[in-house]
Amino acid sequence: MPGSERFITALKIHKRWADRYSIISIVLAISLMVAAAALAEMAEADAATRTGMMIVMATVVIVVCIWQAAGVVAAHIHELILDRRDTATSAR
Repeated sequence: MPGSERFITALKIHKRWADRYSIISIVLAISLMVAAAALAEMAEADAATRTGMMIVMATVVIVVCIWQAAGVVAAHIHELILDRRDTATSAR
């Protein structure tokens, strides 16, 4: 149940790894964007190419949001598994 102490603990655990993967995604994406911008500058790319680069940056934001959502979903699944385990244990 959201709001319980056990759910908040599970949420913190899963949010932590989601944050790590988000940071890794951001670092990789920014590195790629910097490299692409440098190449575009050296090749004297047109506006359409640079616009494509900005679309890639928007994609990075979406990927980070997905990692964060995955962390929350994992916490909820963790809570469901613990609830079922507790229910099975108490029924014995």
